Amino acid sequence: MMTFFQLFLCAVLGYLLGNIQSGLIIGRLMNNVDLRKHGSGSSGATNALRVLGRQEALFTLLGDYCKGLLAVVVGLVIVGQHGGMVAGLFVVAGHIWPVFFGFQGGKGVATSLGALTILMPFHMIGMAGVGIAIVFLTKTVSVASLSGALVLLISGVITAVIGRDWAQMAFSILMSGLVVYAHRANIDRIFQGKENKLSSSMFKKK
Repeated sequence: MMTFFQLFLCAVLGYLLGNIQSGLIIGRLMNNVDLRKHGSGSSGATNALRVLGRQEALFTLLGDYCKGLLAVVVGLVIVGQHGGMVAGLFVVAGHIWPVFFGFQGGKGVATSLGALTILMPFHMIGMAGVGIAIVFLTKTVSVASLSGALVLLISGVITAVIGRDWAQMAFSILMSGLVVYAHRANIDRIFQGKENKLSSSMFKKK
């Protein structure tokens, strides 16, 4: 039987896993660079691409994605589906606000995709597919991330209502909300027409 302690344990372990900042670790090890002091200040893959290069960005993306996967697996082992959802939410929260790195992390997109791969795989595919398409159309990662979060919100709520799965509904709303909230500065820049776009020079080896 699921207990509050088990859910709390899922939350704590998920949050601690989220504190593992792949971009900061890779930046230090490979380039002796603190991503938080360069570019947008984010520890995510987009800033790693801008500041460090494509190889470091790929490693950052994979690291952030895998910790989302791992957190959900831990939650599922402890207390099943609800534990996986709690761990999934808190690993993203830990990535965005890591206590061990001054609460300055990334935007949570890759980590949320990792969590959703296990919990809601078809929604993850839709989220990622729309995001990739938007990147190609707009060359703006933040717009793609926000579009993906909107896809998760809409599809997650619809399937939750159909299946009467209120836990999934809450999870979908909170997960998409975390991603959108993490992009609030980007949203301001988008409306001001000042948001940075990807350029071909970013993909050249540095």
